[in-house]
Amino acid sequence: MKKTTAVVSSALLLGLLAAGCGNSNESAPAASTAPAASTAPAASTAPSASTAPDASAAQYKDGVYKAEGEMDAKSGWKSTVEVTVSNGAVSAVKFTGVDKDGNDKQQFSKDGKYGMKEKNPSALAEWHEEVAKAEQYYIDNKGAAPAFNAEGKTDAISGVSISVGEYWTLAEKALEQAK
Repeated sequence: MKKTTAVVSSALLLGLLAAGCGNSNESAPAASTAPAASTAPAASTAPSASTAPDASAAQYKDGVYKAEGEMDAKSGWKSTVEVTVSNGAVSAVKFTGVDKDGNDKQQFSKDGKYGMKEKNPSALAEWHEEVAKAEQYYIDNKGAAPAFNAEGKTDAISGVSISVGEYWTLAEKALEQAK
């Protein structure tokens, strides 16, 4: 009798354990795979989660919207963002920059003139390759910002070691024009 009770109790416990660890997607909304909202210090240029644009929730006017930052005296580049809205939602984004001569930073890098890996051997890839991953993250996560440190860098985007926080702020600024 004790053996039967132990077997039945064990079976019930295993059943409960399996039910608790089972696929909860059937009865509850799926957990977000997006990183947590930005926890960067106030010095960060990244938007907070409450102000980050959500292309799926907001309806924007179709068009192409642009925003630009300030010229960085140290690097010689000014960050720029171009956001394309189609059917009321963000359909494309371009994170780049411009120098005093009007060079587009992505093209400058693609042409081999920026040379990020040459200047910094610990760089993960060339600048245009890293920023393309940040753009894809933006689209995939509907504009939700990852956590950025005070320098605008994030560990949330695999293969990105450059500062990209300002691009989220500029995208938000660009989308203000689309409301």
